[in-house]
Amino acid sequence: MAKPEGKCAACGAVMTFRYKPMPEWNVPGLVCGQCYSQKLTEHYISPDRREITKR
Repeated sequence: MAKPEGKCAACGAVMTFRYKPMPEWNVPGLVCGQCYSQKLTEHYISPDRREITKR
């Protein structure tokens, strides 16, 4: 029996994979892969280096 997918707590998109956000992010519930990746970037990469890593 398949589990219902659910929605991302950050963007509201339907999730196929669920990720548990870090407590520092203050996001209630689970997030989708895209939001998880975005939050990781915001958390670990300093703002002045974000443009360098996108290239």
